Amino acid sequence: MDSVLWYIVPLGIAAALSVFPILAVVLLLLSPNPIPAGVGYLAGWSAGVLVLVTLFSFGARLIPPSTTDRMPPWAHIVELTLGVLLVVVGIWRTIAARRRPAPTSPPAWTKAMDHIGPRRAFAFGLAMNVRPKNLAIALAAGLAIGSASLSIAGSSLTVLIFTAVAISTVAALVLSYVIGSHSVRPRLERFSDWLVANSSLVLNLSVALIGALLVIIGIANLL
Repeated sequence: MDSVLWYIVPLGIAAALSVFPILAVVLLLLSPNPIPAGVGYLAGWSAGVLVLVTLFSFGARLIPPSTTDRMPPWAHIVELTLGVLLVVVGIWRTIAARRRPAPTSPPAWTKAMDHIGPRRAFAFGLAMNVRPKNLAIALAAGLAIGSASLSIAGSSLTVLIFTAVAISTVAALVLSYVIGSHSVRPRLERFSDWLVANSSLVLNLSVALIGALLVIIGIANLL
């Protein structure tokens, strides 16, 4: 189990640092109905992460297992391929963004956050999980968990650990607002302005870095 954990925890951190899920919860916490919307979004984001990793893990378990708790070679080839694709996409998007003029106004979807209730926030949190980068991370984590020779209890615990790490940033923001909204709100406003202004650059760089992480891990394990 330890050999799987050292692999999925960095992937969980990569998911936790995803720009759009963080920006979305910040905007919801600055909306007129912050706590219900923020909690609903956190519930949807958490459920989506848990369901995706569980499904990918279950799918990997259907393939004949290896004799140890280490991932088989095919799983490393898949993660290596995903990593290369993410690096290419991240670099290409960064170059393309530099050629485009800087936006003069925030994206339209950010304004819609002011009118989302808890149910729509839950659905929005679920939908955030089907973005390509998050799907790639969930797939890589699910392959790592499902292809290792772990018991059902061990696999379930590992899925929960990954989920806890992946949702940690969103959960921390929601919890900090619930505990001290008056002191946290001004900081969230400044953070929101910075994220909106730099979301494209941060997103593209994070995609490339996550891809590089998968490439490094995949090569190291294949060798």
